[in-house]
Amino acid sequence: MENLVKKLRSHGIAVTPQRLTILAVLENRRDHPSAERIYQEVRRQLPAISFNTVYKTLEVLHQKGLVSKVNPLHEVARYDGHTAPHAHLICRKCLSILDLDWEPARVFSPEDLQGFHVEQQYLALWGLCPRCQGQENRKED
Repeated sequence: MENLVKKLRSHGIAVTPQRLTILAVLENRRDHPSAERIYQEVRRQLPAISFNTVYKTLEVLHQKGLVSKVNPLHEVARYDGHTAPHAHLICRKCLSILDLDWEPARVFSPEDLQGFHVEQQYLALWGLCPRCQGQENRKED
């Protein structure tokens, strides 16, 4: 928990039990949960917490760079506590999200960026996970 306290403070975020619990939940998961799922898990430890508090905290953590937000098309935002450079594999059928080791290879010149200030690079690969591929193959038989 001490590492989480340092992490919040180093990003200029006031330390509260709610923020610590939400950040701990995200750092211990790799399934990219929605705000609703995070809320349900945090409520087990902090029964009086509101969904609004969880959602606002997630937005603050995202703005400060402590969590990433993954937005599958036509789906609610999902959150990722793993902030090192990586890509996401997103199943277009079940919308599962998996991490993929990836670091941006290309460095863009100022001319390429046309004055645009890049804050984050993001790569998402869409397709079918192995489970959904099996379901698709059974339908074709």
